[in-house]
Amino acid sequence: MKYSLTLYYSVQNGGDGSAYPRFMSSQELADFDQENMDEGWGESCTGSIDFESDSPIIVKENIETPESYLIKLINNDEDIEEFVARFFPDGKPKFTVTTRDAGSKGYLYNDVFVDGVKVAEIFKSTKASGKKFEDLLNS
Repeated sequence: MKYSLTLYYSVQNGGDGSAYPRFMSSQELADFDQENMDEGWGESCTGSIDFESDSPIIVKENIETPESYLIKLINNDEDIEEFVARFFPDGKPKFTVTTRDAGSKGYLYNDVFVDGVKVAEIFKSTKASGKKFEDLLNS
């Protein structure tokens, strides 16, 4: 049996003359990212990479999904209406948040779930974590 995986990317401006790929779950999400980045490029810098293997393909790095992208927009207090209309036409998903120790005084990791599936891990101050963060995501 052959396994295949396509990863989409949106090239990011590192701000210091560097560039790096941000991996996405779909071409549509990569296109949205390019259309809405603060310091973009003169033309779209998206693409994809196809993988094929005789054994299952496991991706260990985070891949941006519509849910994780939305969380970052909300966390950065950005306008989400256009994004929600495009990627969640039936409305935002319901988020649940659990916290865990970050090994740093005053900060926690916030694990964010949709329907029991972890969609993001956000590092936040203790005061803005847990239920408070969950309420922000669901407001």
